[in-house]
Amino acid sequence: MIQPEERAQKETFSIHAATAPGIAAVKHNWAPFLLMQGLAATLVFTYYRSTGLREATESLQHLKETGGVRFDLVSGSISGGLLPSIARAVTGKVKAFDRTFWLDTLFNAFVYAIVAIQVDFFYRYQGIWFGTDIHVLTLVKKTVVDMGLFSPFLCIPTAVILFEWRKAGFSLKALLSEMRAQFYLTKVVPTLIPCWAFWIPMLFCVYAMPPNLQLPLSQVGEASWCLLFVFIATA
Repeated sequence: MIQPEERAQKETFSIHAATAPGIAAVKHNWAPFLLMQGLAATLVFTYYRSTGLREATESLQHLKETGGVRFDLVSGSISGGLLPSIARAVTGKVKAFDRTFWLDTLFNAFVYAIVAIQVDFFYRYQGIWFGTDIHVLTLVKKTVVDMGLFSPFLCIPTAVILFEWRKAGFSLKALLSEMRAQFYLTKVVPTLIPCWAFWIPMLFCVYAMPPNLQLPLSQVGEASWCLLFVFIATA
């Protein structure tokens, strides 16, 4: 077994090591990135020009408003656990529907249920801080705060730490031994490049929607994003 000290030596931070996974991920996933971003932009464009679509989303907005944290938990579990697993199965990436497959699915659902709660509360405060209009400056402010503060210092570290906790056998002691001085640089930073590449365009679409539709739209993107994140986090 590799001791924490030996692993720390092997994972010494370097710019190349930190950026290579993200750059490779963007290069190999640019097609689904553009697809999801295009779908989101189309949805926003259609929403503001289609009375029928706005009426169709009224029940979803009501469900989000009344569901509270329960809605966050369910939507996060579906987008981060169920949908990615279905996508992997449909595309032939699943060799067997065994115990490992189901445990992975459940754990991913657990992680993204927590992330969904964080995202929902953050979106609410974004509305308080910057308003809920769809002016370009408002969208820019929200996206900058999201990608510059919330994601790199709360959302992504939470997910990374939870995956590292699982790697450590769900031992807090082992996890803390892994969270050394370069933990952020070697574990969190590699996810930032694909995060920015995927989410910056997506967030302009998300923040252009009414408050009660922002989380549902973000969860659509989350289903695609978590496939990439899990790949990097479990490498």
